[in-house]
Amino acid sequence: MKQDLQSHLNKDVREDIEKLYDHAKIANGEMGDIKISLERVVTDVGWLLKYHWIIATAAIGGLIAGLLNLMK
Repeated sequence: MKQDLQSHLNKDVREDIEKLYDHAKIANGEMGDIKISLERVVTDVGWLLKYHWIIATAAIGGLIAGLLNLMK
């Protein structure tokens, strides 16, 4: 009886381990897709580095306008 129970538990553990390995394969595959997607985002925001002075000027202009409105 004990031997049957132990073999049943071993079988269940083996099945669980196989399922975990399958899940790990899926997760690793999806992580690769996410990495590729993030590389696209990095290249899509490359224009920010090129035109950062325009963005900085607009932000400073907005700050000055906000301060002037507070002084009124």
